[in-house]
Amino acid sequence: MRMTYPIALSFAFLINFSVQALAHDAFNPANATIAQMRLALDAGQVNSEQLVLYYRSRIERFDKKGPHINAMISLNTNALNEARQLDVEAKNKPHKSMLYGIPFIAKDNYNTAGIPTSGGSAALKHSVPAANAFVVQKLLDQGAILIGKANMSELAASYGRLGYSSAGGLTVNPYNTARDVSGSSSGSAAAVAADFAAFALGTDTGGSVRGPANVAGLVGLRPTLGLTSRSGVIPLSLTFDTTGVLTRSVKDLAIVLDAIAGADSQDVATLQQPNTLNNYVDALGRHSLKGAQLGVITNFRGANAEVDSVEQNVLKELTAQGAVLVPVTLPKEFENLWKLVLGPVGEAEFKPQFERYLQTLTGTQPRTLAQLIEISSSRRVLDSATPVNPERLKGLREAEATQLTDSPTYIHILTQVIPSIRQELQGLMAANKLQAFVFSTMSCPATPRFGHADPTYICNDEDTYRAGYVASAAGFPEVSVPAGRVSGNMPVGFSFMGLPYSEEQLLGLANAFETAGPHLPAPELR
Repeated sequence: MRMTYPIALSFAFLINFSVQALAHDAFNPANATIAQMRLALDAGQVNSEQLVLYYRSRIERFDKKGPHINAMISLNTNALNEARQLDVEAKNKPHKSMLYGIPFIAKDNYNTAGIPTSGGSAALKHSVPAANAFVVQKLLDQGAILIGKANMSELAASYGRLGYSSAGGLTVNPYNTARDVSGSSSGSAAAVAADFAAFALGTDTGGSVRGPANVAGLVGLRPTLGLTSRSGVIPLSLTFDTTGVLTRSVKDLAIVLDAIAGADSQDVATLQQPNTLNNYVDALGRHSLKGAQLGVITNFRGANAEVDSVEQNVLKELTAQGAVLVPVTLPKEFENLWKLVLGPVGEAEFKPQFERYLQTLTGTQPRTLAQLIEISSSRRVLDSATPVNPERLKGLREAEATQLTDSPTYIHILTQVIPSIRQELQGLMAANKLQAFVFSTMSCPATPRFGHADPTYICNDEDTYRAGYVASAAGFPEVSVPAGRVSGNMPVGFSFMGLPYSEEQLLGLANAFETAGPHLPAPELR
């Protein structure tokens, strides 16, 4: 069984990873990709124990010390033993998976056996699931090593405090600690950007993988709804919830997607996927930008001149690589999808779906939203160093008083509005013979972290996630790829969005852009 301990405790018992710990010709894991690690592991230039020690050392130096990134909530204290066991087994295991012996991090709303799964809520801080989430188990079955759990916006909703939770405090951006890491997969993105693991799992409802990837210089995928399982994951709104991935490269993302995609009898949405899924890694080289018809969505520009400038540079590069760009202006209602679709459906679904999850918990954990609210509003939590965000607590109380899942509005959105959104997008793609839609992932750079005003920050958009709501509302896949840097050393991403189960094509296009596009340096932590 895995055990945990507070991250603030010393890692004195660990052997500090250093160059001396490896042979003189050893592999350097710093900011290495999964593909690079696989080659080094197979060549005997590094072993899994050394990788775990490297990442543990990074966490010790930079998570609660130094720049205080605060990406992690808990650690798997058995990771080192697991790595050693894998190293022994590897000697007699000629056919290893791509992820065999590779460390990763899971967002703290993924169930992990023996490790608390809080969803960022202090009320669930000691909730230890009996079994792993389906996706986590798929990774472990292939020999991946869970290093620990990442902080997140509380119960996957930020309410103005991006990356803040009562269980974990505030996560900051490794590129600039005065900025946030978007939300709600904040800790997952910060952890990969800070080089605490090779990759991380996140969840995306309205942009919670794509937004953090955008501001942390990473590749992030919101897959087709139903491509990856959500069972064993704390829900926010199952009409839109997806389990996604954050990596350093498109190829790494394809490697992880190959490992986690597939049907799960416990998640009915996955039972609708094609019988034969693609091999995403093998398909990367089959797609080129030359001759690719790409629909450039124009609706979400004008909020920040620097982001718009990065987009124009990307479009020039796409054209230089032979892509055919077709300007597309979506109907006006696509600019207001939170109010029209995501918000009302989320309000209706959260309480019943969340309480269904609470019923699976063991011991003395809260079993109803009312019980969770009671703990969250107790003096013990409110007087702590990390009280619940008052606006998040208000949102929970409003959800407790809501009974909307049988309302005419909710039913109309599910049966009429969402299908019409899908049909509109499919029609535009067919009429223009498009392979994908493209656009800036967010309309503005990362915002100043909560409690730190920045008068130089410019964003003329009340909601910088609006472009991301399109894929969320439709259930379509979208991948965000690093595209440039703007003021404040802030990364900016660019998105490719396609039809359901078009991940093979999207990742191929994104890979072609990544290969030709800018190569951004990792953050320098001290």
